[in-house]
Amino acid sequence: MFLESFLLNLAVMAILIIALTLDYVTKFFSYWYVRHIPYKSSIPFFGGDYHRVLGIRSSTEDVNILYNKYPKDKYVGRLKSRIPDLIVKDPDTLKRMLSTDFAHFHSRGLCLDKSQDVCLRDNLFYADGEKWTLLREGYESLLSTMDCSLESLSDCLPGTNGDANVQETLVKVLDKVFEDLLLGNAGGSVIKELRSAIQRRSLTERFKSYLKDIFPSLYVMFGLVTIFGEPSNKTKNEIEQSKVLSQIKNMVNAFQSGGKDKKKKPHSDVEFAYSVIASFITEGYIPCLTALTALIYELALNPEVQEKSRNSVSVHNRDEYLDVAIKEALRLHPPYSIIARQCTKMNHPEGGFLIDRKVTINVPVMALHRDEENYVNANAFNPDRFLEDEGASKHCYAYLPFGAGPRKCIGEQLALKIIRNVSKAILNKYEIEPCAKTPSQLTMVDLNFGRIVDRDIWLRFKVRA
Repeated sequence: MFLESFLLNLAVMAILIIALTLDYVTKFFSYWYVRHIPYKSSIPFFGGDYHRVLGIRSSTEDVNILYNKYPKDKYVGRLKSRIPDLIVKDPDTLKRMLSTDFAHFHSRGLCLDKSQDVCLRDNLFYADGEKWTLLREGYESLLSTMDCSLESLSDCLPGTNGDANVQETLVKVLDKVFEDLLLGNAGGSVIKELRSAIQRRSLTERFKSYLKDIFPSLYVMFGLVTIFGEPSNKTKNEIEQSKVLSQIKNMVNAFQSGGKDKKKKPHSDVEFAYSVIASFITEGYIPCLTALTALIYELALNPEVQEKSRNSVSVHNRDEYLDVAIKEALRLHPPYSIIARQCTKMNHPEGGFLIDRKVTINVPVMALHRDEENYVNANAFNPDRFLEDEGASKHCYAYLPFGAGPRKCIGEQLALKIIRNVSKAILNKYEIEPCAKTPSQLTMVDLNFGRIVDRDIWLRFKVRA
């Protein structure tokens, strides 16, 4: 005992513990201040992330507000819990970080490859280092064998001739597209089950998603899973008969022979195939569904653009009009509103300050797309801007629906082909217009690291003669 009174000793110890705890959680409170970067004020234990933690704002809304609050600054700082977080607004700096200095910003910093969740630990989106390199090579080989044709897509469309739910109409087509791409004649319910599980928005699923995004180490430690964990026997049987399994076997062998961790439990072909199929749904199907919903909605509200897209007119040997309509829908409603990277080595961008290791970098995709400095009348749906040099963005890194640099979305071309073919099939069969239940604007919410439409979108589908 330091003091004679036990209660006094207890009080001193309590004060010391509180002081040390406060010192730990407030250690970086002045991080951006001393670097002369405008920043969001912080509170203990939450940092500057309290609006999202308390459910007042989504991550996208928080980033967009900070982006617009400091229009003249290239950077805005904040803290996530207690870790410094930097929002980068300058396209030239983004180009350096995502491309030129990619070696310093290649990691997402999530460490979810150690998860017990089979759908995460072998997912290209979450992988880093050598594992990412091996997985990317495998996915490139797999994607080179895939083809999305327009044949039979119109047969998947329901015989609607009136008001219809856009998402329900689209999933009937996309289920068929991804079954053909991944399962072939095996068909089955794997795609539907995975898609339904990912779209669930129960309180439990939201909490697990929050842990995965904000505290990935806790997500791994508690052994949580996002979808089913291990595939069921029925699912395994369907995968064993699928066309993707034969293509994945070589990918598994290369992945396991090239990995450094020989003690790790080897992957079975079926388990690895299930992980690949799940990644196609989470990072392919859901973003395509979001993009197509946004495109069909905007075409319904803009009948002249819809007619031009249906006729697919080329202008001055440039992209067909449907292509620029898709490009504009992705600009206005990007499926990924924020791209996150972690600084793996100390970096010195333009601006005179050092970015320390483990600082998170945020690329505010949606804010860049809707910035009047980058686009004229940025909040309007106007595909013509991409047919006119003066109307498009002043900088190529102000348009990032698929990211940029070596870690750019590997499935960009396949995704665009799917969106183009599905929208062509719909435009050829229907004329689309608003109905009484059509919302006045398209609102989206955060789901995992992406964005989804938060309500059913109803439009009138009139069968064309």
